[in-house]
Amino acid sequence: MSEDQSKAVSRNYSVVLWILAVLIFVFLGAGMMLGGGGEASGELDDAAVASNTAPIGKVRLDGEALPEPVIEQEITAETEVATETPDQGKQVFSSLCFSCHGTGLPGIPQLGDKAAWADRIVQGKALLYDRALTGYTGASGMPMPPKGGNTALSDEEVKAAVDYMVANAE
Repeated sequence: MSEDQSKAVSRNYSVVLWILAVLIFVFLGAGMMLGGGGEASGELDDAAVASNTAPIGKVRLDGEALPEPVIEQEITAETEVATETPDQGKQVFSSLCFSCHGTGLPGIPQLGDKAAWADRIVQGKALLYDRALTGYTGASGMPMPPKGGNTALSDEEVKAAVDYMVANAE
């Protein structure tokens, strides 16, 4: 290898090292500016460690009395169990139905489009429920699978989503 070639290799090697050094400083600086360089207070870290490493039980030796159970809430026959949240239809729509009824797909009635929903609403909710539960392919040719493709949804959840869409179109 000639002396000129050796100098060129050395120069190129130096340039690459400088570029890498600059990139490292740029990324470190960006990380610090975006909040990656700060430390949490010691008290929060100690509390988090204590709660995460607290024992979940205690070994009872022979002859020791059983501890009294801690009951946070007494469950009685009057305790009501909520099976449906007020926003259940909105939650189902946002997590599943939006992918077709909220993105502007052609031939599919969109949320809040009164004109597109008017003919469907006139046919009655029973028909809308049935189509949402069992699936339907309309005049546009766009198929809607049963329960929007999520067969794990309960019938009540699907009906709540239909109710939500209808309410936004009336």
